[in-house]
Amino acid sequence: MRAAGALPPGPALVFDLGIVRDRMDRARAAARAAGVELLHAVKAFPAPVAVELAATHLDGLDVAGPEEQAAALAVAPTTVSVTWPGDVDAAALTALAARHRVTAVCETAAQLATAAKVAGVTLAVRLASDADSRFGVAPEALREVVAVAAGRVRALHVHGGPLATSPGTIAARARRACDAADAAGLALAQLDLGGSLHGFAITSATSGQALVADAFAAARAVVPTGVRLLFEPGRLWTEGAGFAVGRVLAARRAGERELRVLELSRLCHLRWSTPRLVAPPPRPPGGRRGGAGETGARPNHARVAVTLLGATCCEDDVIGDAVVPPEHLAALDVGARVVLSGVTGYAVGWNRAFAGVPAAQVVTVASD
Repeated sequence: MRAAGALPPGPALVFDLGIVRDRMDRARAAARAAGVELLHAVKAFPAPVAVELAATHLDGLDVAGPEEQAAALAVAPTTVSVTWPGDVDAAALTALAARHRVTAVCETAAQLATAAKVAGVTLAVRLASDADSRFGVAPEALREVVAVAAGRVRALHVHGGPLATSPGTIAARARRACDAADAAGLALAQLDLGGSLHGFAITSATSGQALVADAFAAARAVVPTGVRLLFEPGRLWTEGAGFAVGRVLAARRAGERELRVLELSRLCHLRWSTPRLVAPPPRPPGGRRGGAGETGARPNHARVAVTLLGATCCEDDVIGDAVVPPEHLAALDVGARVVLSGVTGYAVGWNRAFAGVPAAQVVTVASD
């Protein structure tokens, strides 16, 4: 919050690198205990400082597209998994392979045929996570695709798919991949189970929530010994670490609801995030904070509904709703600076200018 108050004018995305680093360190410790490696999905937090942090605190990077490949070339030699939405760029793959230990992830015969021409690259096939996945090769088609590079393909990469809700979900994903490899006659040496791990807690602080360590162990128990097992957490690193800061540009009232237009935009700055207004809890008369059930706490009906809107001209640019006590409306006057939590690292990748709304500055805070 101190960093937010010291920012120059304009929209900003602020990330606490102390939280990110702590999550990476604890997750990697859990992974090592289970015999698992962790890659950073660069698309999930492409800020250069985050990529450098991941390169030193994790086991490697997962990249896609020219910008992310360039980011990988800027770090010390490590493990890199690379995918393409279209044709494989053989020259780019060759450059990555000259510096890093590279896995080329393909999902078509044409991609495999091109990637197979690059020496020293591990070839992997992207396997659909389930029957409804729009990414990857269906298990029943795996044998036919692998035949294009017979003998070279010994790795599978599973698109993460839906959010994992238990270690059993991860174990089932691993078992399905191993079964698909067996059915296709693939001598599996490497399995990447992707991400979608942010539904887990890294510690047991939240009662009843599964541990990331349990998910790693559950997968390791299913995958044969000797098969290299990897995960690519994405949103996990920035959960609770990302904030957005912007001024109130306009204030309106629509019936019983207050409207506030921010210089932030859901479409430009806050994609793949769940932004929430950061505000202190209401104070009862007398100034002492009241908890639930305390005498003097303000009743719920006295609170005011506020809708936060983005600065673009698009009607879909709605940031979210909040409910605040009337005395806090002054903090949402025109010109006031507003802080939102719930911002993920994906927002950095989507961050852009549009129709006079500037791209947000990306700020990292190195907290302890």
